[in-house]
Amino acid sequence: MKNIKKISKYILMVWAFLTMSSCKDFLEINVDPTLKSDITLQELLPTLQFYTGETSYSFAYIACQYIQQIGSNTGGGGTDAQAESENGGGWTNFYLNVIPHVNLMITKGQEQNAPGYVGIAKVLLAYNMAIATNTWENIPISQADKGLEKNFAPAYDTQETVYANIQKTLDEAIVELAKSGTKPSTDDLIYGGDLTKWTKAAYTLKARYALHLTKKGATKAATDALAAIQRGFASNDDDFQLGYNSRNLSPWYSRVALANNTGNLTITHSNTLIGAMNANKDPRLPIIATLRRNQTVYTGVTPGRGSGATVDFSTTSWHSRITSPIVFATFSEAKAIEAEARFILNGGNLTSTGSNQAAYDAYLAIAQSNMTKLGVVASEITKYQTQANVAVTPAKLTLPIILSEKYKSMFLIGDFWNDVRRYDNVLIPLPEQLNIELKGLWIQRMRYPVSEQTRNADVTKQNFKGPTEIMWAFK
Repeated sequence: MKNIKKISKYILMVWAFLTMSSCKDFLEINVDPTLKSDITLQELLPTLQFYTGETSYSFAYIACQYIQQIGSNTGGGGTDAQAESENGGGWTNFYLNVIPHVNLMITKGQEQNAPGYVGIAKVLLAYNMAIATNTWENIPISQADKGLEKNFAPAYDTQETVYANIQKTLDEAIVELAKSGTKPSTDDLIYGGDLTKWTKAAYTLKARYALHLTKKGATKAATDALAAIQRGFASNDDDFQLGYNSRNLSPWYSRVALANNTGNLTITHSNTLIGAMNANKDPRLPIIATLRRNQTVYTGVTPGRGSGATVDFSTTSWHSRITSPIVFATFSEAKAIEAEARFILNGGNLTSTGSNQAAYDAYLAIAQSNMTKLGVVASEITKYQTQANVAVTPAKLTLPIILSEKYKSMFLIGDFWNDVRRYDNVLIPLPEQLNIELKGLWIQRMRYPVSEQTRNADVTKQNFKGPTEIMWAFK
């Protein structure tokens, strides 16, 4: 608790400076002047984890509307209508907070014979880099955080380069995590200093980002993903997530559930998700969504209309309690990765049917593990998995069926937007009142923030692409 208080105090000091500083936008792609050189590794680690949670939340809040897990509660034309978003807070957080803290943690870890801290910093860097490139495609990496005196207009790295860098960074993390030396304990708010779990997280992320590139070669992507996932998460106990407490509130609680409960409507569950769960009599439904007063039937908001919902996030729903975690990656996702990889390596594609028993077993484990995580009783899990449209047999397994289970199990994990884009929105219907500027097409990216377009205008223009232009990774 003392450590939490120290980190909270430090974060508040940084926040106070940022809100008072007139040069915040100017600093977004350079170095954070509030980052104290004498901060300890024990202070750096939870601070970096906090900012990683902010990155994940800000990305998921938008991406999960694009994939119709959630939607606007306040009328048509919102983000779930595929409206453009810049995620300016995510950009600021990545360049002003994450990268400087990562670099300082790596430097201090190397100086103090603390390879565990170095390895963790690299895992978190890779995770944040992936969110950034999946948001904007080309981004500053190699020239980021070089200092005010060195580079006012950093060049952007291509997405292809960033993906290679992500895998390289995770490989380096795995090497560092295997070394002996100083390692964290209670200052690690994710795994409590368990470097074995951090190594599993690194391998699971390697599998996730390998599978992102199926459009670049499905066999290689599946082979690389399967090789990595076999050294990744082995159970729900390995899940990569950041917990909160009564002092540091979960963002889904403080920014969504509390607002809705006081009449300041934000977002709620989309009917695309709720409808899919209703179709299978999914026992997770009352756990993730709360019926509004006098309602008896679960219905989500109509995508693009902002109406029709009978449910809300509440302060008792699994994902939006005070202590609810921000979930980065799970064992359930790992089983989905395995199922898809095995399906592809058995000759499967988006339109084919049938695979091997191993792919089918991994498919069944997606829902089973996620339901166990959410507290569904064993008898309800069995009942769900013996339904005809779930227990489809290996011969009738399809890739959309695998992805459908993954979609439900990755509720509020924004990375599923990448699955939607690489498979051409196979699970998602075009929303009503679709953003007319898209001319009937799907949105593929977020735009660079106005602050970046202003401060680094020439470089931003060189990398600008329209909202419907497909990213390199998904072509």
